[in-house]
Amino acid sequence: MQTIAITTTAALEALVPRLQQQPLLALDTEFVRVDTFHPKLGLIQIGDRENEYLIDPVAISDLSALTPLLVSETPRKILHACSEDLEVLARLAGAMPKGILDTQMAAAFLGHGLQLGYQKSLQEFLGVDIPKDESRSDWLARPLSEAQVNYAALDVRYLPQLYDVLAAQLRASGIEQWFEADCAHMLADVNELPDPETVYQDANNAWRLRPQELAVLRELTRWRELEARRRDTPRGFLIKNGSLFGLARRQPQTLSALGEIEEMTPRIVRREGETLLRLIAAGKAQPASSWPATLPPPLPREARTVYDRLKDVATLVGKQHGVPVEVLLRKRQLEALVLSVVDHGFDVAPPVALNGWRGQILTPLLFDALREHAGDLQAWRELRQRGQQE
Repeated sequence: MQTIAITTTAALEALVPRLQQQPLLALDTEFVRVDTFHPKLGLIQIGDRENEYLIDPVAISDLSALTPLLVSETPRKILHACSEDLEVLARLAGAMPKGILDTQMAAAFLGHGLQLGYQKSLQEFLGVDIPKDESRSDWLARPLSEAQVNYAALDVRYLPQLYDVLAAQLRASGIEQWFEADCAHMLADVNELPDPETVYQDANNAWRLRPQELAVLRELTRWRELEARRRDTPRGFLIKNGSLFGLARRQPQTLSALGEIEEMTPRIVRREGETLLRLIAAGKAQPASSWPATLPPPLPREARTVYDRLKDVATLVGKQHGVPVEVLLRKRQLEALVLSVVDHGFDVAPPVALNGWRGQILTPLLFDALREHAGDLQAWRELRQRGQQE
């Protein structure tokens, strides 16, 4: 194999038609995300079983030639642990990539846990050892070192071979189509930017706040979300997550009082203090008619019994079909299902992730198990409704 640097628009435009003729491509990215809101792309690696192409976004200002390749179902593109790569590539292409298959997910379907790294995957399935010394390199610096170039090339050199082995095992187990369905669903489930108007609902302990306090919290979180995007800076550089509840509850009116709030560092007070005081005052001044409704409290500790029952059901189904329980029923799917039934009853549609093949082998059984706890669910519904009314 040969490692080929692509450093001009002309070279990239000449490469893409060749890549589009391939049935399968290995794909990876290197980026830096330390003090920015959006990751800064440092390198794109593509392997076609013959060569590794290192595409340089620092040297090439216009990467639009890659868009048709990324947003097409073909060729299929193999990545490992691809959620952050997808965020980078979606921003580059202006749309979510298609035709993505994740070898980390494939390994999870085969019982190797949800977080098996690329290096360990190669050791486990191919008996290949690769170094990981450059994983935290500065990928925006130029020129790239020889070690960086070698590291980047290795990240796509073995991916097609790894996928071949994993796909064969999935096929032999009769679950390859389920894996591919989950890869497709993953593309729709990659984290989108939250709505600035409702992001306050996700703040820690927001359900403990009264409507007027929620109005202040909404001002703070809306500003933080929009300003972080505008400045391209991490949200926590503007307001730490741990400060939001205290700011909304105590509503300080001076810089010194602001500094007494948890995690309000001197740097944040110095740089953002006057703005935060203005936002707090604006939230306090809102009429009661515009205050958000109180948020429902979380389920009580007793809900653990229900969660455990559903996990038992999923474990049994997983054993019957050869799918690890941690793949079959993720924690967030479990919690979303229970909350939706508590709030809306048994006629509610299940979370999207519990449709498809899970809807055939698992979801009806989960609803049956939930009906065993109908009395508890009704009591918790009333508890959450009372919490919103108080």
